[in-house]
Amino acid sequence: MEHRAGFWIRFVALLIDSFILGIVQLIITFIFNAFLDPDTGDVITSIISLFITFAYFVWFQAKNNGQTFGKKLTGIRVANLDGEQVTIGKMALREIIGKTVSTLILLIGFLMAAGRQKRALHDYIGKTVVIRAE
Repeated sequence: MEHRAGFWIRFVALLIDSFILGIVQLIITFIFNAFLDPDTGDVITSIISLFITFAYFVWFQAKNNGQTFGKKLTGIRVANLDGEQVTIGKMALREIIGKTVSTLILLIGFLMAAGRQKRALHDYIGKTVVIRAE
């Protein structure tokens, strides 16, 4: 039987991932703003940051057995309901559509992971579960 990951361990993983992405985005912002005027640099860095965030949470996570660096460090991973690896399409549905909806309803979608099923709204939308990695 799988051991589902609860709200707090998922939250810690997200903090780690946010820290990592924040450092990357800070470096990108510094580089582009050093060579471009601030308005152009801000637009370009915003586009690049959005692409990197998408690539990290969708492509990288799907290709690495449902783990970002934060999830790997905390020993959890995203899986299909049967425990198998999630496809890029399902990961995109979970991460983009699901987390957007979870955020728009005042973050209540994220708090659902504290419930009995330990699944956030974006898990239900993507038909996924976050479990302890083997």
